[in-house]
Amino acid sequence: MVTISKEKLIKKVKPYLDKVLAYVSENKRILRIILILFFAMWLTAHIKSCQREMAESAVYPRTIQTARASKKDVSLYVDSFGTLSSPEDVDIKAQVTGKILEVNFKQGTEVAEGDLLFTIDPREYQADLEKAEGALAQDEADLKLKRITLQRNEQLIDKQLISEQDLDEYKTDVLAAEAQVELDKANLELARINLGYCKIVSPIDGLTGKRQVDVGNIISANTGPVLVNVKRIDELYLDFTLPERDLMKVRKAMEKDALDVQITVPGEKDATYPGKLEFVDNVVNDETGTFALRAIVDNTKRNLWAGQFVNVRLIRGIEKGAVIVPYDAVQIGKQGYYVFVSRRGKADLRVVEVGSRQDDDIVIEKGVKSGEVVVTVGQLGLSPGYPVIDVTKRMEKKKAEEEKKKKR
Repeated sequence: MVTISKEKLIKKVKPYLDKVLAYVSENKRILRIILILFFAMWLTAHIKSCQREMAESAVYPRTIQTARASKKDVSLYVDSFGTLSSPEDVDIKAQVTGKILEVNFKQGTEVAEGDLLFTIDPREYQADLEKAEGALAQDEADLKLKRITLQRNEQLIDKQLISEQDLDEYKTDVLAAEAQVELDKANLELARINLGYCKIVSPIDGLTGKRQVDVGNIISANTGPVLVNVKRIDELYLDFTLPERDLMKVRKAMEKDALDVQITVPGEKDATYPGKLEFVDNVVNDETGTFALRAIVDNTKRNLWAGQFVNVRLIRGIEKGAVIVPYDAVQIGKQGYYVFVSRRGKADLRVVEVGSRQDDDIVIEKGVKSGEVVVTVGQLGLSPGYPVIDVTKRMEKKKAEEEKKKKR
């Protein structure tokens, strides 16, 4: 390792130091300007940094809109979906074979019980009826003759003019004739029934569907095609399902009183149709975890239709004095549902337990008291303790003015 003495090092560096000092002495003004510029740049950057930090650290109040929590008696309900069906749904078929002579109704219209729908050619069945009537008359005459013969021979037996065997034969002939008369009466009644079947009438009051068979077609008895369908529509069945977790609540509510049902049709606004729950099925579907229910819905105004898909609300009871807030006030986060309450110009976060929705409101089971002011607009970016400015009255006034202008 080579070592250099202090004197040699100074002697070696001194020429360079002399040159630097000479340059500084000759250019003092330029160096002073450069230093001033560097200092000015540093000072400007420092000031801007401080201003940025001050701007970031400043807290500006956020404008919000609010509503006051209130108490109200509300319905306890469960929502579901369901379908409507007719309580009486009849496929009309012919009960005798023959040719359709007439169609006596207009398809798609309502008919009453007993109204004539179709007429089948009755001539063959009319002839069968007349034939049965003739056979009955003939056999009744034969019976009358055999009874007279029996009476005459009963008088001769006492005089021993005929044998007991002959008398027994006369009695047997009468019994056989009586049986034949009864058979003829049955055949006559069957002929009358078949003739009556030639006029096909509606078995119920209802609405007819599409006619499936035209005049002139030959149809078979019982196994032939459906001629038309008739559905009762003055009231309808509503079939729907609910989750298994609601089973006990519904059963307990049914013990107190018959439960009400409200129906709304998708696409129809402000139209609600009432009904009454009729029964709950006796089994829970183990595949879907649901149980079936059926309600009866009045349809005297004919607003509903069999097979229609509807929204269902089953009313389980009334909760008195429930705390409600606007539905828009409730948010959901990692901890569940929450709302912001405005207190003394600052936001207060409340974790809440919610109940049933009531149109544009929602029930708060826990977390907010009646009378407290909840934030409905402007929750985004809020945090506990954040300053807020309530502009609800200003926005309501502005909205009212705009509505007045529209009316003008």
